[in-house]
Amino acid sequence: MHWFFIALLVSVISCSPILSEEDIRIHEYGELYATMDCWWSSDAPTAPAIFWCTEDLETELISGHVSLSIQHDLAGEEFFSICGREVILNSGHALHDNAVKILTQYNYNCFDSYERELGNEFDWLWDNENNILQLIWRPKDDKDKVLTLFIEEQTDSPRVEGRVYYKTGYFN
Repeated sequence: MHWFFIALLVSVISCSPILSEEDIRIHEYGELYATMDCWWSSDAPTAPAIFWCTEDLETELISGHVSLSIQHDLAGEEFFSICGREVILNSGHALHDNAVKILTQYNYNCFDSYERELGNEFDWLWDNENNILQLIWRPKDDKDKVLTLFIEEQTDSPRVEGRVYYKTGYFN
């Protein structure tokens, strides 16, 4: 009888699916939405940008020539920056959507956010240890919209792939 339970345990363990890193990201962050070309700063302690990613996007949430970055100002404070040309943002917040549109209409410009209070209409979170930037829009009468940018580790080249995931729902 003892051997039966051991055989049963071995068969259950061997039949369990092994999840890849991509499967785990999709489960946690939503479907793969887009990819971006990203660059790590070559001199991180003194460079203004920690990283920046850019791509011509055509998605329901955001489209246009879009750049996303986390930077340091002259005082060393981190801020999030969305830059681009002809960027259309459909977050559900008229202030953010219109500001980005007006700033990037007909020229390349940036919308910067220093505000770090969590739980309001727009949050950005930078996880330096895991190379993850998360953007959360909380429209008043709609589900939250979450973009998660996972940036590959820098290897021989500062240029890496960024994978953007998209999820809607209600999040803390």
